[in-house]
Amino acid sequence: MSLKTYKRILIALLIIIAIPISIFICAATIGPAINNAKAKSIANKLEQLALPPGFELIESSFFCGNTTGTSNHVEIWAGVLIYSELPEDEVHQFYEKELINHLDFDPLFVPVPEDSSSYYPKMRSFMSFTHLDDISSVKGYYIIGGYFDAVTQCDLRGH
Repeated sequence: MSLKTYKRILIALLIIIAIPISIFICAATIGPAINNAKAKSIANKLEQLALPPGFELIESSFFCGNTTGTSNHVEIWAGVLIYSELPEDEVHQFYEKELINHLDFDPLFVPVPEDSSSYYPKMRSFMSFTHLDDISSVKGYYIIGGYFDAVTQCDLRGH
C-alpha cells in the first residue's frame, strides 16, 4: 500500500474515533448545561408569578433527567412551593381562574400530602423542596409546576 492509502485509513480511523468522543463530550457537558438553563428559566418564570395577598412563594425547584423511569429520554420538571392560610377551595379557585391564564403551559397543582411516601417514589427523587424538611405540618403548602420538553436529548441524565 502507498503512503497516501495509509493516510486515508488513518484519517478514517480518527474520524471514527472522534465522532463518539464528540457525542460523549456533548452529552456530558453541553447538553446538560443547555437543559439546565431552560429549566432555570422556567423556574424563574414561576417565581415571578404575581401571587395575591394571602399567598407566599416559599421556594422553587427544577430537575432535568428521566422523570418517568422508562425509556431513554430527558425531560424537565420545574415548580414552586407556595403557602397560604386560605381554605384549600379558595387556593384552588385562584389556581383555576388566575394562574392557568398567566402561564403558557398546563401546570400541575397539588397540595403537599402529609405523608410524603404517598408520592410515587420516582417523583420524590426530583420534586425536592428543602423547606418541607424543616416543618412539622404541610397544611397550606401547594406545589405548582409542570413537565417540559428538554432542549436536547444529548444529555446523559436521561439514560
